Amino acid sequence: MTGYFSRWCVGLLVMSLAPFSVLAGQDKSVNDSAVKVKWGYKGDIVPERWGKLTPAFALCATGKMQSPIDITQKIQIVPHGLSWQYQSAPMIIMDNGDTPLNLDGHQMIINEGHGVQLNFKDSPPREMITFLGNPYRLVEFHFHSPSENRWHGQSFPMEMHFVHQGKAGKVAVIGVFVKAGEANPAIQQIVENLPKVEGRPFTIKGKRINPADLMPHGKAYYHFKGSLTTPPCSEGLQWVVMADAITASPAQIALLRKAMGGDNARAVQPLNHRQISFSAEEN
Repeated sequence: MTGYFSRWCVGLLVMSLAPFSVLAGQDKSVNDSAVKVKWGYKGDIVPERWGKLTPAFALCATGKMQSPIDITQKIQIVPHGLSWQYQSAPMIIMDNGDTPLNLDGHQMIINEGHGVQLNFKDSPPREMITFLGNPYRLVEFHFHSPSENRWHGQSFPMEMHFVHQGKAGKVAVIGVFVKAGEANPAIQQIVENLPKVEGRPFTIKGKRINPADLMPHGKAYYHFKGSLTTPPCSEGLQWVVMADAITASPAQIALLRKAMGGDNARAVQPLNHRQISFSAEEN
């Protein structure tokens, strides 16, 4: 019953993406290999083997614009182009949930690392960002531990990924590093309401969350083109990694890691010929 309910909810979410969905004449078939083929972070289904699990995951092994990366070099200074219009929204939390996306006109259902995620409805007021002049709607955010992206070889205890759907198959992800430090009130809300059942969204009565509370105070960021960090490792995403980290207490990080079943991070991938740009905080 739980599996049926989960797939029913995903179906509704796919329908809700219509305003930001495929254009007429584009491929409307759904790639759901990421939820049909078993993959993970342990045993014989680790990230290094994803590309061999099924032809649908081939890019995990052969892609040239894969994520995550180590932000170390080839940095070009560019004008600031990011703003967010996040607002308080109902708290909808899932463990091991599926996410519908439209990437370059191809509908897919992905699972972002078998972890905790918070979903956002496609109904006014939407949780929005503007990046390089294009609007994107926040679909969900989730956690990876340790961090997937690195900064000059440095890994952080945790990283948050805010996944946004744009028009015409555009997808933008904002990465926020989390370091151990002071307790984070917004993260505390999450750890106090961790679901006990996988694959089912829970709306926490009387609780709301504002994604802006999980963004660093500084707005400087790095930008590069990349991929999903989970199967099918599709490329063509706009990646924005905030230069400043936020904090969470060691206890909060430990509770989230336990809820995620331990490590759920892919190793950094070759940069190849990609360029990393840096935007200082807007004046």
